Amino acid sequence: MANPEEEMFANALNLIPMLGPVRLAHMRGKFGTYEKAWMAKRADYVAIGFNPKLVEQIVSLKEQIDPSAEYGKLGRHGISIVLINSGQYPDQLKEISAAPPILYIRGQIQVLNTTCIAVVGTRKITVYGKRAADEIVGGLVSSGLTIASGLAYGIDGAALTAALNNGGRTIAVLATPLDDDSISPRTNYNLAQRILESGCIISEYGLGASVQKQNFPIRNRILSGLGIGTLVIEADVDSGSLITASYALEQNREVFAVPGSIFSEVSRGTNNLIKKGAKLVTTHLDILEELNLDVALTTEFETGQDTTDEEQKIIDSLSREPVHIDELVRALGLPAAEINSTLVMLEMKGRVKNFGGAKFAKIR
Repeated sequence: MANPEEEMFANALNLIPMLGPVRLAHMRGKFGTYEKAWMAKRADYVAIGFNPKLVEQIVSLKEQIDPSAEYGKLGRHGISIVLINSGQYPDQLKEISAAPPILYIRGQIQVLNTTCIAVVGTRKITVYGKRAADEIVGGLVSSGLTIASGLAYGIDGAALTAALNNGGRTIAVLATPLDDDSISPRTNYNLAQRILESGCIISEYGLGASVQKQNFPIRNRILSGLGIGTLVIEADVDSGSLITASYALEQNREVFAVPGSIFSEVSRGTNNLIKKGAKLVTTHLDILEELNLDVALTTEFETGQDTTDEEQKIIDSLSREPVHIDELVRALGLPAAEINSTLVMLEMKGRVKNFGGAKFAKIR
């Protein structure tokens, strides 16, 4: 449940540039709430390990910030706050190193906790890259996956557009504040407005934050952190997209890459990723197969198909690795015929996958 007071002081502290995600999380951990962290004195900040120079900067900037006024600005711009201890905060993102303790969001907040694939790539998109984005992203959203990307020129914009054109959900992760005037690049402003109708745009930067070049690679950890996998479509060897792929590997997420011509500069990065072990992708089915996702992936909420007690027992006994039906018989003590008929129903509901040979696995 939202706590406006806590959100207000979290936002105020986040407006102090030298307090990044690690220090903000440290402050909340030590003081217990952002309100107490805001109200703390010089000696309190020193006591939690901040050096005197940093403490003076914090105290000086606090005097220039009105928490209530700044919080009010967010509402006028249609911006909401999601704190890391909120139930609305994305579960996948909580798992990463230096997870942003505060997220700003515009749009459909419920999209944050849907199953997501990050799609990134070069700004120098080619006809081949555009077609790959259209076809692969179209297949992914038709299978119920949400597409997360930046709002940059090139592959980012093409992936988000392809998702929207196919009726899919999208999340755009910005390295800027979320007010209309800060959305960048301006050529993708209308795309951002389309995203708000069925998806959302998010950022870890509060209103008025200056746009720094280093914000963009830092932002990429959120992109990869939201997804259960990251797909790279066209990237040169020095592309920022490879930073996103690196974050994905550090976060123990899958990395996928679309191969390209050996003569294309914007395929050198993706081809190198494949040589280093990234999954080669020529169709969305390659991603679904690698992640053990069903081609008609939906959530119970979306389908309205609740599971019975018997079905839930079988789901709880399965993992993402295929399990033989005999193991289920031994584990549950139920007749094989009963388990088999229940598995058939679960497969129809999109909850399990049949690998053949009487082996089944739970779908994420």
